[in-house]
Amino acid sequence: MKLLVVTRGLEPSTLDPAAAWVHDMVGGLLGRGHRVTVLCNALDASEHSTPDPKGVDVRRPAPEEFAVALHQALGNEPDVVHLAAPGALSAANVRALESAPLLLDLLDWSPLCPATDLLRRPHIERCEQHHPVAPCHDCMGAVRTTAFEPLMALARAGHHLLARTAYARDRITLALGRGVALLPVGVDGLHFSTVSAAAQAADVAALAVGRVNRRVVLLGPPTPARGGYCILNLLVALHARVPGIEFVVAGTDPDDADAMAILRAEARELGLASQLRLIPRVSRFDMPALLAACDVGLALGPAPDPVGLPIVQALAVGLPVVAEPVGGAAELLLHGEAGVLVGSEPVGPFADQVAELLADADRRRAYRERGRLKALECHDLERSLYDIEAFYQRVRIPRARRVLGASEPPWRLAA
Repeated sequence: MKLLVVTRGLEPSTLDPAAAWVHDMVGGLLGRGHRVTVLCNALDASEHSTPDPKGVDVRRPAPEEFAVALHQALGNEPDVVHLAAPGALSAANVRALESAPLLLDLLDWSPLCPATDLLRRPHIERCEQHHPVAPCHDCMGAVRTTAFEPLMALARAGHHLLARTAYARDRITLALGRGVALLPVGVDGLHFSTVSAAAQAADVAALAVGRVNRRVVLLGPPTPARGGYCILNLLVALHARVPGIEFVVAGTDPDDADAMAILRAEARELGLASQLRLIPRVSRFDMPALLAACDVGLALGPAPDPVGLPIVQALAVGLPVVAEPVGGAAELLLHGEAGVLVGSEPVGPFADQVAELLADADRRRAYRERGRLKALECHDLERSLYDIEAFYQRVRIPRARRVLGASEPPWRLAA
């Protein structure tokens, strides 16, 4: 099958779940015999960028050249166009996609929320509404809201929609008033396993050297949606209960380049700098080693996670998880059987549960076994790839139907 995947980017080292999943997905699809072209609408100028999956045709046009690149890619008549959460799309680009055999993969909340995380600004409060019902102009501003409206309209049209957690499927179905398919993400159970290879990067490898204190890790990048603003408060609370505990924060917030430096400075003022381990980038190869070097994974709120990949990766390596019961966390942790579910605001009760779990080796072992079994049974990468292939067969339009269509597709009209 000839596939065109349109996405933000393929850089998993920042721990962006959407980018990490698309990176693994396109590599797996290529290995299964498909011809894959990836068109990115965001540039990653980092010199530490992860190599693209070998054999995948990856194109990263400049923003002003994206429309031309999209029309050229569509002109190759792909069997399926897989639109993987690209954020805002211009009206012209949406028109170009409308007649394509299109699958809209809901890896973030873009079709419902111009902020893409279902949080209300400026106080980072959970938002139970959705555009255009909610006062989005007051939250994100008229310019950003208007920029997202073409993508929102595309989601409300008759194209195939795909969600990655049951919570995302149910909420999007209710908001858009139309059916949404559910296909969970997967992980490579051989790569993410209870026995991890030694890390290659020095900062990750250092986690396994001379370890004395208990250690927790934030699952996913330190964005506001994942509780990045309460990391320091939680570290203080945990240190009061487990003196000397280390808190590993990996990845970056793409919307706040100074967040890590500020967090480090504040920890230094409180005398906790040695207990805060900041690792801005983690390669795909080193991710299992980083998780294995910790005792408990923390999935903070307040926003619901539409993908669930960080929790699935933790379960696959046997890392016990304490998560806020929002979004798909409850289903991924089997409603408390494969992990602890507790609210993170206020941080006191959350810190209590983490401390209790750190002190109970038998409980951690039980969660490790149940979580690993859950990951292998429900989130195997090969199974996920097989399911997406089957879904592509529903999406693709036979070439004869395209030839006999009543009108020319937009990319032909623009040529």
